[in-house]
Amino acid sequence: MTKRISILALVAVAALALPAGSAVATSGPAATAAAKSKGVAGFYRGRALRYLDLGVVKLAKGNKVAPLWTVTNAAAGQHNVIDVVPGRRGYTPLWRVVKVTWKAGAKPRVLRSRAAVEAAVRAGEATLERTSTIVNCPVLGFGQKATAGFVKERAVKYLDLGPLKLAKGNKLAPLWAFTNGAAGQRNIIDVLPGAKGYTPLWRVTMVTWKDGVTPRVLRSRAAVEAAMAAGELTLKRTATVVNCPVI
Repeated sequence: MTKRISILALVAVAALALPAGSAVATSGPAATAAAKSKGVAGFYRGRALRYLDLGVVKLAKGNKVAPLWTVTNAAAGQHNVIDVVPGRRGYTPLWRVVKVTWKAGAKPRVLRSRAAVEAAVRAGEATLERTSTIVNCPVLGFGQKATAGFVKERAVKYLDLGPLKLAKGNKLAPLWAFTNGAAGQRNIIDVLPGAKGYTPLWRVTMVTWKDGVTPRVLRSRAAVEAAMAAGELTLKRTATVVNCPVI
């Protein structure tokens, strides 16, 4: 990458597939397990899909979100429901949770689409509760391409889901992006899913080689810090946070 930030999207879409009676998942062991298994199951317009469960995210104003329906007292086989996927207008990996609850006397059945949820509500069988909870759940598949990066001298791939406007309280990790990197340079991270400190939310630090220094490919945090200590480059910590789950 030269002359621009190639934003590492190290995060995939987690649509929070919840078993009957379960609560919304949060970041932590559940999210790590989902990432390792390459996603959890959900429903979209009558068919199954998979997404990454990256947990709850605290947002500031200005982010695009979409609804996600989760059934609180679901029938066996129920998964969360979404109504937009990558490549479609309105898609976002950020989902506002809407709780669906079957009323007393109604027989729960598996709902596989927004239309099915709305039909159950119109029939007086279920109620909806729009919550303030936003989850970071990128949908997998649908032609999305992974982006290459480096972590501790080896290659890694992630989804580039773009920048976020965050509120206070989110866990962040550093990401190093080069303004004038050598050919073959990729963004660098220092923690992977399953390791302490992992998060799909990365604060960007800009790395710039100084005049007179020949840029070379750096593949780790240690290499960046060594070049910095040698006076070969400068670092600029920015306020930019990107949503980039490692896959």
